[in-house]
Amino acid sequence: MLDAGKAKARRDRAEFLALPGLEEGMDALRAQVERENRADHWADLGGCLVDYRGCVAPELDVRSGVEIPRLVPSETGWQRLASFAPAGVPSGLRTNVNVWAGRRRGDEVRLRTRDAVAGTDRELYAVVSPAYVPYDLDAIAADVARHLPADARVRVRYDRQRARIDTVLHNPHHFPDSTGTASVGEAHRLALRITTADDGTSGFALQWLVERIRCINLTLLRGERTVFRARHTRADLAEGIAVALAAQGEIAESFAAAWRTAWTSYYVDQARDGGPLDGREALRRMVFHGLVRIPGLRKPDIWSAVKGAWEAEPGDSVAHIHNAITRAAHQAPTERSWADDDVEELASAALYQRVHVLAAIPDEDRAELGWS
Repeated sequence: MLDAGKAKARRDRAEFLALPGLEEGMDALRAQVERENRADHWADLGGCLVDYRGCVAPELDVRSGVEIPRLVPSETGWQRLASFAPAGVPSGLRTNVNVWAGRRRGDEVRLRTRDAVAGTDRELYAVVSPAYVPYDLDAIAADVARHLPADARVRVRYDRQRARIDTVLHNPHHFPDSTGTASVGEAHRLALRITTADDGTSGFALQWLVERIRCINLTLLRGERTVFRARHTRADLAEGIAVALAAQGEIAESFAAAWRTAWTSYYVDQARDGGPLDGREALRRMVFHGLVRIPGLRKPDIWSAVKGAWEAEPGDSVAHIHNAITRAAHQAPTERSWADDDVEELASAALYQRVHVLAAIPDEDRAELGWS
């Protein structure tokens, strides 16, 4: 048994070390952004008309006098351009730039552009006011590498609209399992998630989470000092990271208490004197009543996903249910980007809620759906 535990610990460590190091991961993110070949132009908003191809055709750059190429707006680019429509323009016409652009003649905006994913077009990915101070993702990556522990490992997701950096800290914490002791299988690592978009739409969100080493389940933490928000500036990001790192000990203790409680708590039937539900039935009811949702999947497919995740590690406690949902978040096929974020939020809410009561599934629905 001891040898098996040591072997698992070595495997867990090898998997952790296989992740990109902090500096390596941030270098790769910087390189990805630099390949976009970003450039900014200053334009008179009144001259930003849309041609028959759906491209934005600005006039000359008002500061340099150079020609601005025709721009293909991204989804966010359209949204940002529409946000500059004058007050009083109906919501249905705000994206019809030609209707209102002339009313903004003389108003200067900063057009943020980059190479399109394919072809030779230039993409308009953001429109911001002159007061906006750019803090692009490549610069953010450099600062993340500077302010976080050098021995951390990272997982990065960037889809040209938003970025998520999960910085997994080096030392594992051992939290109680169903026996009340911290087994190798219940080792977790703290991770700090940094989410941002450098298109003028949002600041920074920093959130603590724990990574269950056994199957890389991610649990978003709740409570005081688990979520930090910062404006999209270099100084605020540095301060946010420093404050978050200072809370590590408190965060670990808070999660240990929640995790210990989850192993000894159960979902119960809403009926009077209803007893504890077994794990499979609890999950079935949660899916039926819409308490577990995986964007892009219908309820029968969600049930298949969470049932398969639960069968990989069956059990009846709230912790078992939580583990099944978070496992499904990362294993289930989805049709929408960032869908796992939504599922992680649902799982976190279930873990931290005080009352775990579920209504029954009507017999006729259970028979019709054939959920077994």
